[in-house]
Amino acid sequence: MAKYGFETKGNTIVADFPEQVKGKTFLITGPSKGGIGAETASSLALGSPEMIVLVGRSLEKIQPCIDDIHGVNPAVKVKFIEAQLDSLASIRSAAKRILDDPEIQKLDVIINNAAIMTCPYGTTVDGLELQFGTNYVSHFLLTNLLMPKILAAGHDARVVNVSSLGHWFMLDFNVDNIGFHGGKTYDPIRAYGMSKTANILMAVSLNEKLGVKGLHAFALHPGSIMSGLQKYLTPDITESAYKLLDSFGVERPDRKTLQQGSSTTLRAALDPSLVGEPESSLDKESGIDWRRVGKGKVYLDNCQLTDDPKVIRGYALDAKNAEALWKVSEELVGQKFEYQST
Repeated sequence: MAKYGFETKGNTIVADFPEQVKGKTFLITGPSKGGIGAETASSLALGSPEMIVLVGRSLEKIQPCIDDIHGVNPAVKVKFIEAQLDSLASIRSAAKRILDDPEIQKLDVIINNAAIMTCPYGTTVDGLELQFGTNYVSHFLLTNLLMPKILAAGHDARVVNVSSLGHWFMLDFNVDNIGFHGGKTYDPIRAYGMSKTANILMAVSLNEKLGVKGLHAFALHPGSIMSGLQKYLTPDITESAYKLLDSFGVERPDRKTLQQGSSTTLRAALDPSLVGEPESSLDKESGIDWRRVGKGKVYLDNCQLTDDPKVIRGYALDAKNAEALWKVSEELVGQKFEYQST
């Protein structure tokens, strides 16, 4: 019987992996009060990390999370970094602040948590479809810009992308239609699915490009949790989403608490067993951890690493899709991110 599952709480995961928390530096995007990002931060505070860097739209929105962290553990250093995730210029400014901060010497774990869901059609400051730009492109750019400090953490630095069961909402993944023809064919459910699929494919690419340097990337479905994410989720949209899941034979999810919802993120961020033992998974000649490269398991659901096609769709793990998305993403942000294989 699996040790962790649907009922597992975030605090339990932190308690089980104290050495992976104490003295480490974590970055979390979008930790607004009442969401799983803030819950994740509060749970991490129990383990006495060196620092938690919180990236959000405004201090007003993030201050409750800061207060909760210090309510759990007053000794934890917290830094707030303002960033508008619908603006590439704002992301670049936030990344520069982090890179230039001498107190942030390394980033052991980045948790790309921020998201919007099923909103009406709109575009970012840079003209990208709003869900795709906010949920994925912003995190693609932020993560790559911060890579020097991620890699400075050494072996087992991690990038954790909070994806969703919603990645099922695509019929297929096609990088040629990320803008839904300028909104003419926009469907809020499928647009959400596009962005959440991209979160998974980003993890696939990061493992392939940087696994040799000790980086491990994961994506996950946290569960169905009531939070501010449901701001635009009308009864009609909800029913349409459920009908899509029904058509794929996917069970409608039961609700989780915030503590249950944060547990899968935290296992992805902390559990050493997810990356395998060097003797079994690391090709010593090439230096590549084959369990982590494209074809390997990068996705967690209910705290379990899985590539079960009943849980995660094949197009979300496809190495060709991942590489195509990476190239398009570089074009969208106007910057190439090329990493040496050795």
